[in-house]
Amino acid sequence: MKSIVITSGKGGVGKTTVAACLGRALAALGCRVVMLDADFGLNNLDVVLGLESKVVYDIADVIDNRCRVRQALVEDRRNLFLLPSAHGYLGEKVTAQNIKLILNSLAVTFDYALVDCPAGIEAGFRRAVAACDSALVVTTPHISALRDANKVVALLSSLKYSPTLVINRMRGDLLASGKIPTADEISQILKAPVDGVIPETDGAFDLDEMPSRPFELLACKIHYGVGEPLDPAAEYRGIRGFFKRRARRQ
Repeated sequence: MKSIVITSGKGGVGKTTVAACLGRALAALGCRVVMLDADFGLNNLDVVLGLESKVVYDIADVIDNRCRVRQALVEDRRNLFLLPSAHGYLGEKVTAQNIKLILNSLAVTFDYALVDCPAGIEAGFRRAVAACDSALVVTTPHISALRDANKVVALLSSLKYSPTLVINRMRGDLLASGKIPTADEISQILKAPVDGVIPETDGAFDLDEMPSRPFELLACKIHYGVGEPLDPAAEYRGIRGFFKRRARRQ
């Protein structure tokens, strides 16, 4: 089983939504995926997946031996399961070793474990990272997000990881106009390869409204190791794209 910590430097970049959509895309490829919410302060992966009403046990119950790991899993859809975080549970009681033991117990059953990590580089980040064997850093093309992502990539690299990037909320019109950096430019700035690019989705507030194609490409890149990220600027190039960009600005 491959365990991937999904993290970010800055909060509010859409990390949890990206994690949930990636989990669904990997499951659609036929991979068995378990998602673990390792954010014990602002945990909401169950809400993003729409599973909050189905949660009976959580990771605290597993660690305190009130249930077995499999009893705590909540099925989202075929091949995709969630191990919920614990509301009000003291994060200090959860160690990287606890999480690693839980993931090891699931390794026979699942192909991927996606660990949704707290934003930043504090104790929660280090705990989640230490339990996983690879890392995916979510950022946006905005300067503050890139600056924080740079710190996370540097820290992960110092810990002997080879992090890859997902650039979220890329506006195709601004990209085509040269007003925001391209994926290649961001890759050079952060010194990490880009596995996925997710376009800006105006008014998308739940997973069913998110575009599927960018996450299908991301899942294929992670699972098969081939493919290129989506190009959000493609529809804004050329004569027709010029008028589409003008309409977007109005």
